[in-house]
Amino acid sequence: MALSAGLSPNDVVTALDDVFAQELTYRQHPQHASAETPAVFKQSTADRASVIWEAFKGGGLWQSKAEEADVPQQTPRIGNQKTFSVVEYGGSVDIPRTFKRDDLHGAVGLMMRDFAEKARATRDFQAFAPYRNSRSTELTHDAVAFISASHTNMSGTSVSNLTATAFSETTLSTAIQSLYEMRSQDNVIGGSLAETLLVPPALFPEAVRLTESELRPGTANNDLNFVSAKYGISVFTSPYIGAAAGGSDVRCFLLGRNHSVYRFVREGVQTVLVPWQNQRNNNFIYKGMFSEIVGAMSFEGAWGIGV
Repeated sequence: MALSAGLSPNDVVTALDDVFAQELTYRQHPQHASAETPAVFKQSTADRASVIWEAFKGGGLWQSKAEEADVPQQTPRIGNQKTFSVVEYGGSVDIPRTFKRDDLHGAVGLMMRDFAEKARATRDFQAFAPYRNSRSTELTHDAVAFISASHTNMSGTSVSNLTATAFSETTLSTAIQSLYEMRSQDNVIGGSLAETLLVPPALFPEAVRLTESELRPGTANNDLNFVSAKYGISVFTSPYIGAAAGGSDVRCFLLGRNHSVYRFVREGVQTVLVPWQNQRNNNFIYKGMFSEIVGAMSFEGAWGIGV
């Protein structure tokens, strides 16, 4: 669609938004994880500048009771407050009105596709920061790195969610068992079943072989692959947790249904076109923004593998 003074800004922005939206929502391969992947990020909303979250400690196991005795009272608690501050991101591009005169419609389309691609890349790069920084600056409610062998639950018990050895069939099996036997905040074995394996691109081929092969991969016999036969773990990958993005090519994450990596969205991606009539240089200005925050509240339901 051409850009010209004879067209209303609403007509122009409709065409631009159409190109922008197609690129922003472009479907990657099914195992590519984005900020909108529910298995990797618990999706929630925010209605103010920050989200204040507290860890929950349950009341522990139920107790036996005599026939006429009072029902044992449990004492659930909340504590270890953590604040997630929402961040706003934005960008803009100038679109010269003379593009209509010079018939540079293709350039505008390329500009919009690139603008949307960078919006998606910004959103996903920021979203995966808790995984990228899982052993350093991403702290959970106990003020310890998200993936660590030194967590402390609200009952005072030391808890690990790290296997600090290379990713393999053996370490994956260990992580599955460890996640299953992890103790919750009230010190009860939570029984978190492994559902999702998030890996960097470098580990993706091996992760698929270990989780989707019918038989054990890389062996000379026909042993059953217990992971694919019994667990049905879904593998996801993202370039934003690998070394190229400042993460690691040898670290991955096993997640259960109850993991606590949350994405709080205050405003989704939105765009607006400022008409050329409002600018001194007769350019349209196409602007976009979104505001959200992602963070790891607790170690529960997540296990890290890798050196």
